[in-house]
Amino acid sequence: MMSKQLLSGVRAVGFDLDDTLCVYMPVAVQARLQIFERYLVPRLNLPIETIDLHYRRAFKSMLEEIHSDRWYPLYLREGHATRTETFRRLLESLGLNPDELAEQISCEYAALREQMLRLHDETLEVLHTLRERYPLFVITNGPAYEQRRELKVLGLEALFSVIAIEGERGIGKPHKPIFEWVESRLQLPPEQILFVGNSWEHDVQGALNAGWRAAWVNREGAPHPNPDSPALLLPNLRPLVEWL
Repeated sequence: MMSKQLLSGVRAVGFDLDDTLCVYMPVAVQARLQIFERYLVPRLNLPIETIDLHYRRAFKSMLEEIHSDRWYPLYLREGHATRTETFRRLLESLGLNPDELAEQISCEYAALREQMLRLHDETLEVLHTLRERYPLFVITNGPAYEQRRELKVLGLEALFSVIAIEGERGIGKPHKPIFEWVESRLQLPPEQILFVGNSWEHDVQGALNAGWRAAWVNREGAPHPNPDSPALLLPNLRPLVEWL
């Protein structure tokens, strides 16, 4: 009852994409480990866990530079350049020549990751049910090409009346302008908009800072970062059908 009361007055519902509507991070890890098994384990006398540790260091270094003038304009269009640079740094850290192999494993990893993408079990049921009652929208961070393609591959694009992609808008969550852009498209006051996502910082805090309602999808049962927050807590998307 309390959840229904908290959601009274909502007139539009939005979602994050990766790891909210679809399984992304576990798929990305699985795909890269398969690529390492295929290309790097035969070349190196190292356990795959060690190779992956090198990858995570390379990824962290790339993440720290992603918003630089050198990389961000490329990243906004598509993820190929920054993804390939991450693999190049990985190969160099392992003492391998990255010149041709970085490009090859970058492309094969991206293709394999896309093949393995899947929706959470309840996603389509929840979206189709809510779509009968509310305009739906999505806000997703990431490159324009990859995120737009992901929506198409997963069969979600037609379900949303507004689609806001970091790569297409030039800014992502948790920054307020991307929420304000969606708000202007919906033509609704902020307090009538609910945003649902798995990232506390990007999705929940971003929405609350924009004056929206927010719901945190915590599938793994992680410790709550702020139990006093007005954001709803969801174990998955299914309660939305009952509460809205």
